[in-house]
Amino acid sequence: MARRSKAVFVVLGVLVLVFSLSLSAMAQDRGPVRGEQLPEAQVISGDGVTSVSSTEEEAAAALAFWTKERLAAATPLEMPSQSGPATMDLSAPAVSGPLGFSAAGAPAANADRQARADYPAEWAEAERAILRSLLAGPSFGDSPAAVDGTSQTFTSYIINQQAAVQTNFAHRVAGRLSFSTPSGTSYCSASVISPNNVIVTAAHCIHDTPSRNQFYTNFVFTPAYRDGNAPYGTFAYQTCWVLNSWIALAGNYSINSWADDDVAVCKMRNNSAGRTLSSQTGWFGRGWNFGYVQHFHTLGYPFRNTADALLTDAGKYLRSCQSESFQQANNVVGTGCNLSRGHSGGPFVVGYSLNNVTGQVRSVYSGFFIGTNNAYGARFNSNNIVPLCNAAGC
Repeated sequence: MARRSKAVFVVLGVLVLVFSLSLSAMAQDRGPVRGEQLPEAQVISGDGVTSVSSTEEEAAAALAFWTKERLAAATPLEMPSQSGPATMDLSAPAVSGPLGFSAAGAPAANADRQARADYPAEWAEAERAILRSLLAGPSFGDSPAAVDGTSQTFTSYIINQQAAVQTNFAHRVAGRLSFSTPSGTSYCSASVISPNNVIVTAAHCIHDTPSRNQFYTNFVFTPAYRDGNAPYGTFAYQTCWVLNSWIALAGNYSINSWADDDVAVCKMRNNSAGRTLSSQTGWFGRGWNFGYVQHFHTLGYPFRNTADALLTDAGKYLRSCQSESFQQANNVVGTGCNLSRGHSGGPFVVGYSLNNVTGQVRSVYSGFFIGTNNAYGARFNSNNIVPLCNAAGC
């Protein structure tokens, strides 16, 4: 009798084990359900920078998520801003060091031919836009609508409203960086800065400091974006890096003390056709430890101007301000511009030239004083762009 009872217990134990394993397998097959904790993206900290990475599966999901409609519907991330006056502050320690720079690079010789084959509908749409513009007879570099505003210290342009220049160097090097936030989908501006598929943007476009102290997710980069058109496709991120000094910031945003840390880089994966980013777009060079007075072209996709008024065709086209920069604070540059929200992370380029493979990024747009026609960003130096690019392998 005892032997029979023991056998029954053994059988029951085996059945319980089998049932448990079956439940575990079912749970793995069905994926997470409501109320379960989803796995977080990998975060690694070291060498003065912190990174967040995606798996291949997450990258594929991001490309599937960011349809043309979602890219077009994303709203700009709230750009940091302050009320005036824009007072200079030189109390922070200045960073000095040897001048450093890297050269710009051209896309692959057959990049456009490949892209036409990869994304024929996008190129057909772009070519129809070119034909419409030729029939209408406008010229390159349209002046902005009245709401954009002007100033004696800068010139402001809508760059790729004319479809004929959408894929020209250097316009193809800039693009929109789209991502998910706890509040929904959003975007910033960014540009390619190395042959190794690395883009540069503002840290506040990657990591929310200090309100939530977390990374955003689902990053994709769409170069040469124009009114929903993406001739080179969209590229999901592999890893993004921000400075530990950015994460450590606390309190209210201050242009004078925050902007020098407001820099981030991301290494991007291939697009849906399997092409690498740098081979399709080319890249800007970068420069660091240069002086404060330079001649900048800003590039980005702003939604509003510095008076916080909505722009005509907001966020649809690449826009630019051209001006001579100045020192706002130690390690912070300002440059004349009437464009604001949506322009976050857009490059400040020295040596911009249409159809010439040239130009260095020496800052990115960080924030603005409401009512003051200036854009502010980090002066690239040995303490910001250098450790970020060392980590990313720019």
